[in-house]
Amino acid sequence: MTSRIQFRKTLMAMAAALLLLPCSLSAQSTLSQNQDGFNGETMDGFMNMDPDKDSTVIERTVSHDYYQFTINTNTGLPDIIEPDTLHHSFHNVHLTEGMFGTYSHLGNMGSPRLSRLWFEREQPKDFIFDAPYDFWIKDAPDFRFTDAKTPHVSIDYYKGGNKRTGEEHIKGYFAANFNRKTGIGFDLDYQLGRGRYTNQSTSMFDARLYTYYRGDIYQMYVTVNRDNVKVAENGGIQDTRYVRTPEAMAEGRKQYAPEDIPFRMYYNWNNIKRTQGLFNQELTIRKTTHRTDSIGDTVYTFSRVVELGKAAHTMEVGQLNRRYIYYQIPDGFYSRRYLNNDSLDVMKNFYVTNTLSLSLLEGSTRWALAGLSAFARYEFRSFAMPDTIAGKGEYMRRYNEGDFFVGGQLEKAQGDNLTFRAGIETVLLGASLGDFDLSGEMELKYPIFGREAKIGAFADLSAKESPFYLANLHSTYAWWDGDFKKEFRTHFGGYVDLDLTGTRFQLDVENVANYVYLKNDGGAYVNLDGVTQPTYSIKAAQYDGSIQILSATLQQNFKLGPLHWDNHVTYQLSGNKKVIPLPDLNIFSDLYFKFVYYKRLHMEVGANALYFTRYEAPGYCPAVGAYHLQNDACIQEVGGYPLISGYVNCSLRGVRFYVMYYHFNDGLMNNRDSFIVPGYPANPGMVKFGLSWTFFD
Repeated sequence: MTSRIQFRKTLMAMAAALLLLPCSLSAQSTLSQNQDGFNGETMDGFMNMDPDKDSTVIERTVSHDYYQFTINTNTGLPDIIEPDTLHHSFHNVHLTEGMFGTYSHLGNMGSPRLSRLWFEREQPKDFIFDAPYDFWIKDAPDFRFTDAKTPHVSIDYYKGGNKRTGEEHIKGYFAANFNRKTGIGFDLDYQLGRGRYTNQSTSMFDARLYTYYRGDIYQMYVTVNRDNVKVAENGGIQDTRYVRTPEAMAEGRKQYAPEDIPFRMYYNWNNIKRTQGLFNQELTIRKTTHRTDSIGDTVYTFSRVVELGKAAHTMEVGQLNRRYIYYQIPDGFYSRRYLNNDSLDVMKNFYVTNTLSLSLLEGSTRWALAGLSAFARYEFRSFAMPDTIAGKGEYMRRYNEGDFFVGGQLEKAQGDNLTFRAGIETVLLGASLGDFDLSGEMELKYPIFGREAKIGAFADLSAKESPFYLANLHSTYAWWDGDFKKEFRTHFGGYVDLDLTGTRFQLDVENVANYVYLKNDGGAYVNLDGVTQPTYSIKAAQYDGSIQILSATLQQNFKLGPLHWDNHVTYQLSGNKKVIPLPDLNIFSDLYFKFVYYKRLHMEVGANALYFTRYEAPGYCPAVGAYHLQNDACIQEVGGYPLISGYVNCSLRGVRFYVMYYHFNDGLMNNRDSFIVPGYPANPGMVKFGLSWTFFD
C-alpha cells in the first residue's frame, strides 16, 4: 500500500511539473532575448542581442507534409490512410485492451486477447494462432507505406512498472523519398512485457522494409517483414482467493506481492514466427485529349492527360510457424497426451497468392460516376502438422490445397455527400468451391447548423468453409479432425453520426448458421488446496442451427467549457449464450479537463473507467493458444468490476507524451474480483509513461 501511495504522489508531482514547465520556458525565452529585462526594439536597437542576418545564408523550409497508404490486394490500388497523429486518448494507444477497453486478455501487455464485442471480432483465418495477437501483428496487406516530402523518423516509446516486472514498447519508422516517384523506409517494433505475475512474460519483435516507385505509367510497391512472438504460459492462478480475498491467503501478512502469487504452470511457451512479402505492380491506362482555342488571330492548343484505369498484379507470399514448447505440465492440467516428442508440436502454413485486376477509375470520364474493378485470384496453401502411423511413430504430415477466386468491386469515394462501395467474390474452383462474400455499404453526409452529420448503412452475406486449423489440428495435448458444413453469415446494420451533439449510434444484427467454435471437453479436478480447476481437452464443434446476435452501440460525448465526458456504451444480445457468450453491457467512460496552457501545451487531465457485466467468458488454453468455451463442470464468471485509470496527456509542438496510473482503484474497493479472463486477473496498479516524437530533416 505504501508503494501505491508513493506512486500516486509521483504522478501528482509530474503533473505539477508539467503545468510549471511553460512558465520556466517563458522566463528563459525572455531573458535570452534581452538579458537586462528591456525590450531592445522599443529602445531603438539599444541592448538588442540578436545578431544581424547573414545575407549569404539561404533559409530552408522543411515540409512536414506526408501521407500513408495500404495496397488493396483485390484491386491492386492504394488506399489512403490517415497517419496516427491524434493527441486525444494517446494514453490508451499502448493498452492491450484497446482504445475503448473492449478486449479481454491475460493481464500482461501483449498477451493473447479477444474482443468482448462480437462485431469487433474478425472471421478466423486458416492460421488461427496469430489472431489473439492482432494488437501487435500486422499482415502484409495492412502495412502502411509512407510518402514524405521530407525524410523523417517517428519514434514511440512506452514504459510501465519497474525493471524487474515492468513492460516496455518501442517502435518507429524511417521514411524518405529520393524524388517525387521513389520512396524507401523501414519499420521496427519491439515489445517486452516482463509480467507482474509469475511466468507471464511476452516478447515480440517485428522488422519491415519497403520501397516503391510511382511513375506516370508504371508503379511498383514491395514490402517484406519478419515477426517473432514468444509468450510464457502460466495456466492461470492456482486459487482465485489470492486476488478476491487476499487477507485469507496472506498467512499473517496484509497481502501477497503479485510476483509471489502461485500459478498453475511453469516452463511453458508459445512461439510464433512469421515471414511475409508483398509485391504489387500497376500499369496506368491513359489518354491525351487536345483542345484548341483562339484569341484574335492566334490559335492555342491545350493538351490534358486523363488516367482512365489501372491494370495490376499483386503477389503475396508467407511462411507462418507456431510451436508449443513445454517442459513441465502439472498433473490433471490436460486430459490426454497424443504425442511423445515435443519438438513435433509444430504447425506450419505456407501460402502464395497471385491476383490480376483491371480497374476503371472514378471520374476518368463523364460516365465513370464510380470506380469499377474486376479481379481474379489464385491461392495456394500448404499446411503441416504432426501425425502418427501405427507401429512407425510420429512424423510431420503435409496438406496442400488451392482456390481460384473471381470478384468485382464498385466504389464511389469522391464527393461531398454520397459515397458507397459494393463488392463480391466467389470461389469457382478448388477446395473451397462455392464460398462467396457479398458486401456493400453507403454513407450520406449533410451539414446541420454548419456541423457535419452522417448516416450510413451496410450489409454482408457470406458462406465459407472452416479455416484449416480450426477444422483440423494435431498436437501433443489437442487433437481433432472435423468435417464441417459451410458457415453462413448474414450481417446488416446502420449508424447515425452527429458532430453537432457529439453522438454516434450504431445498430448491428447478424445471423450465423453452422457456427464453428472451440470448446473444452476436459471436465475438472480438485487440486491439493481443495480448489476446483479445469482440465483441458480442446475440440472443435459445429452448432447445427442458427444464432442471432444484436448489438447497439452509443458513443455520446458531452462538453462544458474545458470539462469533457466521453462515453462508449455497447449492449449485446446473443441468441445462444452457451455457444456465443457475450456480456450484456460493455461501458467505457472518460472524464477529463482539456485545455491549452500557455498557447502551446495541449493537455488532457482526467480518469477513465472500464466496466462490463458478468458473464461466462471464454477461457484460454495454452496448448492451442486460443480462446474456447468453458467446460460446464468448471464454470467461472468474470465481470462486474470497474477498472479505473488516471492520466495526464500532453502535446507540445507535435510531441505527444503522457503519464498514467493504470488500475488506480486496485485494492481500494470492496469488490476485488478483477478477473477479465477466467483464471487470469488484471494487472495490479502501476505507473505508465508514453512518448511519441517525429523528427523531420
